[in-house]
Amino acid sequence: MNSQSGSLVRELGVSGLAIIDSLRVELGPGLTVLTGETGAGKSLLVDAFALARGSRADTGAIRAGSERLHIDLLMADAGGEKIVVREVYAEGRSVARLNDELVTIARLAQEIGSRIEIHGQHDQQRLGDPARQRDLLDRWSQSMEIREEVAELIDRRSQLEVEYAELGGDDSRRDALLAIARAERTDLEVAAVEQGEEAKLKEELRRATNGDRIDALYGEITSLFDGEPASLRPISTEIERASRELVRLDDSAAALGERLTALSIEIDDIARDLTRRAPGEVSGRSVPELEERLGLLLSLQRRFKTDEAGLGRALEAAVAEVARLEGADARRAEIERGRVQLNSEIAVAALALRERRRAGAGSLAKAVNRALGALDLPSSFVVLVQARSGADGDPLVEGASCLVDRSGGDEVSYVFAPNPGEPAGPIAKIASGGELSRLSLALEEALSDASEPRTLIFDEIDAGLGGRAGEALGRSLRRISRQHQVLCVTHLAQVAAHADTHLHVAKGDADGRTVTSVRTLSAAERVEELAAMLAGDGAGSGATAAAKELLAAAKREA
Repeated sequence: MNSQSGSLVRELGVSGLAIIDSLRVELGPGLTVLTGETGAGKSLLVDAFALARGSRADTGAIRAGSERLHIDLLMADAGGEKIVVREVYAEGRSVARLNDELVTIARLAQEIGSRIEIHGQHDQQRLGDPARQRDLLDRWSQSMEIREEVAELIDRRSQLEVEYAELGGDDSRRDALLAIARAERTDLEVAAVEQGEEAKLKEELRRATNGDRIDALYGEITSLFDGEPASLRPISTEIERASRELVRLDDSAAALGERLTALSIEIDDIARDLTRRAPGEVSGRSVPELEERLGLLLSLQRRFKTDEAGLGRALEAAVAEVARLEGADARRAEIERGRVQLNSEIAVAALALRERRRAGAGSLAKAVNRALGALDLPSSFVVLVQARSGADGDPLVEGASCLVDRSGGDEVSYVFAPNPGEPAGPIAKIASGGELSRLSLALEEALSDASEPRTLIFDEIDAGLGGRAGEALGRSLRRISRQHQVLCVTHLAQVAAHADTHLHVAKGDADGRTVTSVRTLSAAERVEELAAMLAGDGAGSGATAAAKELLAAAKREA
């Protein structure tokens, strides 16, 4: 029986994907296998899972005549269920939802990608990635907490180094930056830009450049009053006298009298204004002076990439920068002391991480070699943990300079000798596709107890394997399925016999179009399918007996 508490993926719905018109598959815990003829659509279901976990979409995968492809998953979630939806439209738009909430593809990958892992013939090449090898070892050796401590210390040191560089680094660079900051401060202080000055300058310049025309217009207005503004004042006096007498004699003319009084006052004001203004009185500054000042303001704005209001902020920033750089020596000394202290802490944490990795490397190698033996691959698998060489200024780890980054100060590599007596080498260079598949499976089996339950999908990792290796592969998949939900696309009856659930994928004709269908096989149908996988269609009693024996043997081993 499986100890797995329940399946992570309970249902998969697919529509509009290549030859899949519309189908829904219920999935259970343990090991589920998918079998069927080549081209029936087994790998399309794997593609559907890949899209649901945030993989890149290709509009070419949309079924001919459909406007979109649609994938949905019903997943078990802590305290409930999670619904995942991914849609790809023919025009190129891609949509993702989590529980009816629209999310980005990046967030979909972040939340679902770690819960559904796909292994295929090509995916095995990831094992050659040193970063992945290091991550798997850290997961096994439970080193992530120490590794995060190292990363935090490295981040703090990086912040100090950035600040040190901003202070000018060496003396010559700092002096150059200080000269620039002082020049900016001086230029802005001398300019003494006032808020609203630009608009005032433009208005004053407009009046100054039109001074002759303005004088002429004033002259025209004055000439209307016999050439003397003072001639308006008798008019104002007479209007006011007549209006008072009119109101005294005729009460109904009161409103008109008020208007005439207001007019007389306005005429008097106009006369005074015209009298006070002297010809040529347009601006206190000459056109060249105004143009020079306005040009200075505009050039400062271009220089500091801001507007007039921003020049005040630029001055504040320049003053602050001068003060910061002038105090750089003291702050740089503080930074140097802080960096030395952080390097000491980094060295301690990096050594603790290395020791944890070295201890885990030996036990991981033993577990993987044990799993490889069960997969009929008697090989030598070794995990190497080697210190990175550093330079002056790097932390001293075990008495030697070590280049420590956020992942630690070690290079982790997996070496592999698939044949006894032959030299070992990096797995990416020495292992065949089938060996990589089994090595990936052995790692998953070894790591299964050290990780949270996930959905693991294996797409034809039995390619190139025979029946004997297939039996070992099936047993390994069954062991992994005790901790994880496992789906496996297979062509080997020896693998399929170990399944808790057997799904058959077939393609047929519906209304003149090819469609894919999926159904769960009954016990009797499983015997027929396994016999066909062993001997082809029309398999005889011998193949049927062999299929029954495979199922019985798998049941005994469960």
